[in-house]
Amino acid sequence: MYPSYKTRRREFRTLFSSVGTESRFVVDYSCAYHKDILHQGRMFVTTHSVCFYSYIFGWENKFVVDWKEVTSITKEKTAIFIPNAVQITTKDNKYFFASFVDRDSSHMMLLRLWQAALANQMLSDDDIDQIIACEYGEGDEDDDEDSECPDTEDEVDSGNPAPSPLPPVTSPSVEPVLATWLSTCEGTTVCDKTFPRPLEQLYRLLYSNDNFYFNFQKERGTTELEIGDWEEVDSGRKVREVSYNMALNNPVGPKKCQVKETQTLSQGNIENQIYCIETTADNSGVPYADSFSVVTHSCLVDTGNNTARLLARAEIRFKKDLWGFLKDKIETNAWSGIESYYSSLSLALESYSENAPQQASMQSHQARIARKTSMKSRRDWPALTTLAWNIVTQPLLLYLVMMFLLVTSIINTAVLYRLAYISVPLPPPAPSLPPLISLPSDQAGWLALLARQAEQHSVRSSHLRQQLLSATEHIARAEQSLETLREGLDDWQPYDWVEQEVECVTKDGKLFCDKVKPVSKILPVKDEM
Repeated sequence: MYPSYKTRRREFRTLFSSVGTESRFVVDYSCAYHKDILHQGRMFVTTHSVCFYSYIFGWENKFVVDWKEVTSITKEKTAIFIPNAVQITTKDNKYFFASFVDRDSSHMMLLRLWQAALANQMLSDDDIDQIIACEYGEGDEDDDEDSECPDTEDEVDSGNPAPSPLPPVTSPSVEPVLATWLSTCEGTTVCDKTFPRPLEQLYRLLYSNDNFYFNFQKERGTTELEIGDWEEVDSGRKVREVSYNMALNNPVGPKKCQVKETQTLSQGNIENQIYCIETTADNSGVPYADSFSVVTHSCLVDTGNNTARLLARAEIRFKKDLWGFLKDKIETNAWSGIESYYSSLSLALESYSENAPQQASMQSHQARIARKTSMKSRRDWPALTTLAWNIVTQPLLLYLVMMFLLVTSIINTAVLYRLAYISVPLPPPAPSLPPLISLPSDQAGWLALLARQAEQHSVRSSHLRQQLLSATEHIARAEQSLETLREGLDDWQPYDWVEQEVECVTKDGKLFCDKVKPVSKILPVKDEM
């Protein structure tokens, strides 16, 4: 899922706590800052400054540029012909950012905020809300809706759950159970809301095979939902399994993730008064999914007058050691998904009606999608032209690069093949004596053998003599070349190739020299003997 505006705003406040509160976070872009190498990171744009942060293999890079210090913002190209870069110039530095997904719209947004800051005419709240709605599909009205489940910014950063006040209860026996749950359950409070419906109905909607839960998951894009039955495993504890495929909005990579939830009903529950459920969600089908689990502690309490309260705390438990930037990325996306889930669940529970169960939908969520679609449809023609240009040119550039690599590989293969078969002609080997199969048995045989050996020795001696003469000739030529080189070095003398005549005149106690046209010097010619 794409991180929401609130998630990015929380991340910005965590990374750039030194930026004043008067600077409002507007939008963020994924890009790479070019300084010696490309630092892939994220640009956070505010009404007063532009901030950048990257963390790669323990190397952190973070800086803030005030809009008042910027002198120009220009469109640039990466590798001469790839139009995906923007350069921000100040009086002292130049900041080159590459790898923008949509360079033109990003440049237009940066230019708009910069010009507003220079003119001391900051964008109004309505204009900023319109930008946020266009980029993230949400605005201030969405923040109001999401406020039903509290903002967990400080709790996530500190890692310590804030104590929740004890809700009003109808039975004294519930108080110790609820107090124990609040003191023992770890994690961050992600939802704390009272619903105008009885506890039995709230429990049935969430933790049974009711149509409400199926419709709710269907609207979230969940498929292949399977809900098991509650089974008692030991004294008072019940367990059931829920599995489904969760839809992902990743532009690259898997489009769905397999989730298996193990829900455990505590043995300290009091029927129709309080229910405590622990849910452990394990993912699969995406990178690093087996490295962590999401554990949610839910408590449903009867508050009287046909109302019930839902409290939920969540935590992320890592099973393996990961690099710091991977853990941060996983936590950011996981918390965004958890908050979105409980926000949608609250809206669905409020809009649900027993008389029209099929209408238990997230109407505000649908309105948000409709508003986001309408905002995108209002984009101007240059943005569509840029998108069409990227669609056409990016595959073409990829094909050109692949063709270049293919041709280079063929040429290198041919050169290596030719080098492998280049051989220096070697002199023929010296003839050797033929192997002796059997010894002669008479004197004539011995004489014939002696004659053949003498002939072979004569041929071998002649061959070796020719090789020695050839080596002697090579040595003589080398000696002659060295002698010629020595004579040349002994006779070498430096020459003045150009001779210049200088005329000097004294004026006012100062010496002024003017050069005249150069006169070529005739080189001496040796007399031939």
